[in-house]
Amino acid sequence: MDKDQKKSQEAPNSSVARPLSIEAPSQSSQQPEVMPNQPRQPRDLQGLLRFAMEATKSEDAPHQSHFQPMDEERKKFLEETLTSMTVNVIQEIQNYVKLLQNVYNLSDEDDPSQYEAALDRITEYCDNTDTANDFYKIGGFSIFAGCFNSPHSGIRAKAANLIAEITQNNPYCQDKIMEAGYIPILLGMVDNDPSDIVRVKSLYAISCIIRGHSVGLMHMEINDGYSVLIRALQSPIEKLQIKSAFLLSSLCTKDKQTDLRLTFIKMGLIEQAAGLLAMSSLLPETREQLLSVIHGLTSDNYYPALKECRRPELCLKQTLDRHLRESREEQDVDREQMCKEILDKVFADQGDDQER
Repeated sequence: MDKDQKKSQEAPNSSVARPLSIEAPSQSSQQPEVMPNQPRQPRDLQGLLRFAMEATKSEDAPHQSHFQPMDEERKKFLEETLTSMTVNVIQEIQNYVKLLQNVYNLSDEDDPSQYEAALDRITEYCDNTDTANDFYKIGGFSIFAGCFNSPHSGIRAKAANLIAEITQNNPYCQDKIMEAGYIPILLGMVDNDPSDIVRVKSLYAISCIIRGHSVGLMHMEINDGYSVLIRALQSPIEKLQIKSAFLLSSLCTKDKQTDLRLTFIKMGLIEQAAGLLAMSSLLPETREQLLSVIHGLTSDNYYPALKECRRPELCLKQTLDRHLRESREEQDVDREQMCKEILDKVFADQGDDQER
């Protein structure tokens, strides 16, 4: 293959760069001429894919290859088509941030739909970690104060959801959000916001910020965040209860720090979990996470947790025995195994009236 042929093959790939660096082309009124015996020129992505397949049919086995250099007009057309399909992500985010700077001016009667749509679009773009970091670097965090003070619950909820998206498994944005002081604000929203969905999304954001992050745990302790989680666990809002149980379970099982476990025990988490597990109306999702909480706190036979679980007034053994029977009846193997392990750790030396 000569140099011209190699260059013609590499030309389409040369336009596939990082989306942030590609600008949309200017519109041209001149239409490319359709060459004889060539596939129909594409006008969208689907057409482009069809074009590529038809144009390379002759190269598929068992046919002999008849590759020819691409003419300049077709080459230019394909480059412009690919470029026009690439969005300048940072420019779009900057436009949305500029729009959201005006969120302060929204009253109760104003329509918030365009602001909510802007938050949704930013969240979609920030699914990419690099884009999330760029969002901070262009001053994107400046929108949060206005959004959290908006009278519209949809804006508050979507702003909290955006924080969850940019901080999930992203230490850089986790650090920047904590430096900006948003953990106490989010905790306050979990506790006091009049909207259920805002409370749920705020707790989701907190979960994404602090899980696996030692500094995040310090911020939780300083701001009495664990008390907020336990209050959320008692909430009649089902999704809030589930998310709180999930986060507490994660902290108890993955962050096996003795100090943190002792903090939870002193705050009465085992007592709260035992009381909720005794309720027949407990949601299955919450039940599984609460069993995981007790299992995590008692791991490695941690004595303060074992001692708390054995308090007679908690009736935890009877509760676990009931869950064990029900899990066998329902053939719930995971739940059965969890109950057996807790019973064996905590009550093995107290006798049992059934085989485990």
